[in-house]
Order: sequence, then structure tokens, then C-alpha cells
Amino acid sequence: MWSRGFLPLRVRSEGSYRLRPAFPGTAVVLGDGTYEVLSETELPEDGLVVYRLRAWPEGEVIRDRAVYGSAFVRAAEADRQRARVRDKARPWRFLLYPVVGLLPEEEQERQCDRLGLYAVTATLVSGLVESLGVFLLILAVARGSEAGRAIMLVSSLPGLVLLVLPGLGRAFGAVFLRETGGSAPVTLAFDALRAFGALRERHDRSFVPLTRSAFWERLGRADEVEPLPDGTFVFRGLLPHLTWGGGRRLSVGRDFWSVAPEPPVLSRGRLVYSYRIEPLGEPALAAPPQDAYAEEVLSEVRREWDAFNEGFAWLTSMLPADVQARAFDHHGGPLAARRATVASAVATGVLGAYVLSFLPGPPADPLAPVFGCVAVLLLADAARRIGVARRGRYAPSPFRVLLPSHSLRPERLAWHAHRDAEREALAPTGRT
Repeated sequence: MWSRGFLPLRVRSEGSYRLRPAFPGTAVVLGDGTYEVLSETELPEDGLVVYRLRAWPEGEVIRDRAVYGSAFVRAAEADRQRARVRDKARPWRFLLYPVVGLLPEEEQERQCDRLGLYAVTATLVSGLVESLGVFLLILAVARGSEAGRAIMLVSSLPGLVLLVLPGLGRAFGAVFLRETGGSAPVTLAFDALRAFGALRERHDRSFVPLTRSAFWERLGRADEVEPLPDGTFVFRGLLPHLTWGGGRRLSVGRDFWSVAPEPPVLSRGRLVYSYRIEPLGEPALAAPPQDAYAEEVLSEVRREWDAFNEGFAWLTSMLPADVQARAFDHHGGPLAARRATVASAVATGVLGAYVLSFLPGPPADPLAPVFGCVAVLLLADAARRIGVARRGRYAPSPFRVLLPSHSLRPERLAWHAHRDAEREALAPTGRT
């Protein structure tokens, strides 16, 4: 089979004695026949790639099947177009990193995947450039000010210094926590555009790359299970099963199953992970459930949240509702969070009353209206959250945008591990 570029096909691997068994190539369906891919040879002088095929061996289990046709060719051409875009963007990476790093996390991950950048590096470079730009602005204002504006300059410097901190915070998160995040003004602008309908949020999160919201959505999907005639099962999902490596044993009741991972396949923009489950010993009575791996990951997430909530349940009660659901649902849901919610709301109300006690302040105080609005907002938020908690619902605080919910260990560890595993799985295909 001659192609004008590489195709998403896997060649046969003969393996090595005792260390790794032979693994069949992709089963290519051409017309009425099925063939196995044996080798892949590039001819640079002709710009062609030659795939050597043979009729599918009788009795060999088909693990990866591709129907050669117009849809398959379109998918391959889309992948080649992506490679061309990355080749064009490669010389301009030093300019793209600080710009793309300003985008919100979800959009930043997608654009970095499209341009062949690393989102964590983009956040780091963008945060440092943002902080450096504000620092240079401070120096320019300081040098260009007149003596008569010295008091105004001194009063404005603390505010400018505060503008340096968000960029440094993003850079810190990228270096020490491998977190991605965009600039606050740019993120607010994207949220405003979505609110007015100028931008639409991507609802189908099954496509590469694996963003944070896509990770939690895919974790809620059960694997597809295909029973085979020999009594084994093939589990297929959109998340890498990190603990389902070679040598893993799954137990269901008194039955035990061995796990044999298969190479992931990139199909129509989705990376599909397959795992062959074989019974050990006597024929098994029940196969592992479809959500076996998802429950394994969620159990570890819940243990992390339980450890965190031993001292910081009040902080968790202020986070977004979906985060609180992962932290409290296994203990009774909103009812388990009610005490922490009321405690944090009362503390917020006390803080609002304390700030309000300083008003109206000195005559012509320019900060009095600001502190007044903050105090009213704190009191209103406290009353609203207590009312919502009493109605049996999660009551996130509007100040959650200032809290590092995504950087907390329970929300970060599993997401980072699967994100890195997907990036590693895509590396051999040249997509990173």
C-alpha cells in the first residue's frame, strides 16, 4: 500500500523472548479482505510511504482494526495538516509561548496541542513576561514622574506591585506544580465573550488534548467492553489506565484477571486505550465492571480529599460545586458540607461586619467606597450561602475565583498523571 504520507497504522512487533510477546500489526480492511501491517518504509526521494501487508493470519485475534476508505484518508490528511502547522510554528516558538500562555487554561491546552507547544512552559514564559512588563512599567513611571507628583507615585506603586504578583504566581505554579493558567484579564475577557455569545465553549471533550475538564468528564464515562470468543474481554476507554500495566491482577469476588495493555490508537482525533483482560485459573463467573478503573482513580481522589478536609473543610466549602461534589459526595453530599459551609459563611460575615465598622472613615477618603462595597458583598455572600446550605445544596462562594482550587493536591495529582501519560502516548506519533 503506497501513501503520500504516514498513516495511523501500527506495524507488527515480533517482541523478544520471555520479555515481550509478539504483537500483531493493525488489521486493515480493504474491500472484502483483512490484512496485517508488517512494515512501514519511507521513500524520501519520492515523498511516499510504503506499507507491506499480508492476509490476516487465521486464528490471530484482531486488536486494532482500520477500514481503509475516504473517512480513514480524511483523518490521516487532518493529522498531516496538523504536522504541517507545527512545522510552520516551530521557528516562532519564542514569540508564541508568551502570547499563547495568556489564554485561559482550556484554550491554552488546545492551542499548545495545535502548535506543538508545551502548555506548562507557555504558562511559565507568559507569567515571567507579564511580570517583567509590569515591572518595566513601574520603572518608567518612576523615572518619568515629576517632583510634584511624588505623592501620587508612591501611592500608586503598591497597586502596580500587586499587578506583578499574578504573573509570578502563574510562573510559580508552572515550575513547582506543573499547572497551566492564563492571565486574569484575558480570562475575564474570554468569559465575557462567552456570556454575550461571541464565543462558544467546546462541549465534546473526547478529542485530544486531555484538558482538565475533559479529564473529569471522561472519568465519568464507563469503558466499552468487548467480549471475545476465547473468554477474554477488551476494555476500551479515552483515558490511559495508569495502574493497568503488565503484571496487574484484577479481582472480582473470588475471580482474578490478568491485564495486558495494548498500544493506544489515535482515531478521528481521539486517543483510544485498549486493555485485554484474561481470566486466571478456572473460567471466571463475572468480568470486572466497566467503571472499574474510574472507581479506582476516584477512590484515590476521595482519600486525598478526606485528608485535606481534616483541617480545611471550610476552604473546600467555598470552592465550585463540582469540586465540592468530588470532596463530599461519598460522605453524604451537601449535608456533609453544611457545617463547614456555615462556619466559613459566618467567618465571612464577621469579616464583612469588621470592615464595615471602620466606615465612613476620614473625610474624603478615596478607599471608603471600595471598602464599603467589599463589606456589603461579604455580608450578602454569608447570608446567601447559609440559605443555600439549609436548602440542601452546595454553596460555593463568589470569592472562589481567588482560591487555588485547581492547584490543590486532590484536584491536581490524578489530572497531571493522566495528562502526562497522554502526552507520552502521543510522542511516538510525532504529534508533540
